[in-house]
Amino acid sequence: MTRMGTHISAVLAAGAVAAGAVFGAEASTGADAAQPTALVIDSSLASHGSELVDPRLDDVDAAVRLPRTADEARTNVRYFDALDYRVYVAGARSSAAAEQTGVDATEVDGLYGAVAAAR
Repeated sequence: MTRMGTHISAVLAAGAVAAGAVFGAEASTGADAAQPTALVIDSSLASHGSELVDPRLDDVDAAVRLPRTADEARTNVRYFDALDYRVYVAGARSSAAAEQTGVDATEVDGLYGAVAAAR
């Protein structure tokens, strides 16, 4: 049992050293992790022909929500704000949600503006 306990202790100690090295490296560079981006776009703006979601949204580096109602838009905007995302809104419903909830979101011009903001 002593041998097993020693082995487990060694593994835990090695893990702690490795984790410390990673966190120490981040701290030494002084670079913060990039703030993630979220797009909240009225669902009516995000479709393309018969497709429910415009294919251009597949390639963006952002979390995307396409609210169908004002309640969904408010929930999405508050959710991303609480997670400290940089929030961009497109469409009347999503823009109103940001204003009503007091979230400091950036309004963009439609789907084109949202895609551009996320790149």
